Amino acid sequence: MSWHAPTVVRCWRYVAPTSSRMSSDPTEAESYCALFHGRKSTKTRPERLKEAKHKYSSSEVLPLRLGAEWWEDMKRDGMPISQQARFEAAATEYVMAQVQTVRWNAQLALKGKAPSLPDYITVRRVAVGAPLCIVASEYDLGIDLDIDILLDPLVQALQAAVSDHVAWINDILSFPKELRLGEVLNLVCLLPIHNNPCAASGLDPAAALNGNQGGRSSFGAAACRAWEMTASRHEECVGLASRIMDSPHLSANPNMEDYVRAICSIAAGNWAWSLKCNRYIDPPATSE
Repeated sequence: MSWHAPTVVRCWRYVAPTSSRMSSDPTEAESYCALFHGRKSTKTRPERLKEAKHKYSSSEVLPLRLGAEWWEDMKRDGMPISQQARFEAAATEYVMAQVQTVRWNAQLALKGKAPSLPDYITVRRVAVGAPLCIVASEYDLGIDLDIDILLDPLVQALQAAVSDHVAWINDILSFPKELRLGEVLNLVCLLPIHNNPCAASGLDPAAALNGNQGGRSSFGAAACRAWEMTASRHEECVGLASRIMDSPHLSANPNMEDYVRAICSIAAGNWAWSLKCNRYIDPPATSE
């Protein structure tokens, strides 16, 4: 079995809109992402990159440029055609999930309307980037699994469980910082709304920070519930991995054990990284 240096998180998590105008304007976000996925375009990837250089700043173009370079590297290294198709499809789903997130943020700002919890979980599962990393893990391992293996219900369930685990850890640890910034598109903020839709209009992040005990209590309970959900997903990952390896059909594939370990390591690695990353440190409030 051949093996590639791990490149799974090298640039794809930065394909999402990278400026304030793109993170607040759905039309601008979709235009930017279209330069990556190229749907409904007759232009080649180099041509789209050239277009981006005329439209965006160098920092905004960087994710597109790095993505194009990495994509060409993978093809030169012999990424199988079937895997290329799956990777490109997953990457397109990823950037479009970013666009949907921008749309939701705009809807929140204009109408104060939040997405339903099931809709948020479904989109967040893709927007966090884990499904794309799962496809890329095959490339890193130097394997190309058959489509019947990848569509097996147990494998699909493990992919979803890992993706949710990554997304929810991100949401829980980002919550204090996002709450301080007044950002409410987060699992912890949406759980109280889901449990009590009538309370949606009363969910005031600023009030919670300024001593509203009701708000603090609601968020505290939601954070506990989010941790419980994440712990449950962790248990599902362990159980599903075991069931996959106990399946005669799946375990007969000589690459299955490496694949399962690689998928599970995405969740474990994200958890370990998240505990140390400055991204999740909420700076203390400064007195004026």
